[in-house]
Amino acid sequence: MFWGLKAPAPSGSIRNGHQPMSVNRALKGCLDGNNTIIYERPPHAQEFIIWSLCSNPGADPRHNAWSGIHTRLSADIIERAQQVDGVIIWDMVCGTIGRPCPKLHADPSRATIVSHYELPPPCIYVLPATVPSPRNNPRPLSQNLTDVQILQAFHDCFGGRPEEVNMVDFEVEYRNADTVRKTRVRRNGLIVQESAFTSIRRV
Repeated sequence: MFWGLKAPAPSGSIRNGHQPMSVNRALKGCLDGNNTIIYERPPHAQEFIIWSLCSNPGADPRHNAWSGIHTRLSADIIERAQQVDGVIIWDMVCGTIGRPCPKLHADPSRATIVSHYELPPPCIYVLPATVPSPRNNPRPLSQNLTDVQILQAFHDCFGGRPEEVNMVDFEVEYRNADTVRKTRVRRNGLIVQESAFTSIRRV
């Protein structure tokens, strides 16, 4: 159960016009561990997202998001050619005393009331639609939010604002014997975080 609602199954369908489409998600913890990259995108999936459910009230979601997306996911997406459409960070601790939500702090009326819970808008990261490749696809840009309908649905249903959506771009290239990648996060048209080129290290 999730905030008194049944959590969706690992795979399901949403409507694209009149046609259902296959949506799959992998549930993860705080994104700061290697469990983040234990997943497989099903061949039939039209959309595939990572959903972070972090029950540790002392966790820093912004730090964990960067750790998960740049340190772990970007390397795994490139090395294993596992395309991920997006990441959502949203759980039962968000917006509580243990983890205050800046969105609700600025405007408490933005909470969505479900039973006795006050749910903040989710944190959404939209990733590229293609797998980065040094030779064939070195600089894929983020999809638009409207391209990933499950993320658009969460955004619309729980009061997200366009300027809060995180757009994630990747760059990848060869440097000598190494494959290196860069991760960039844009929000409201501005770069809010960007890595240096970082080697993909096989563990």
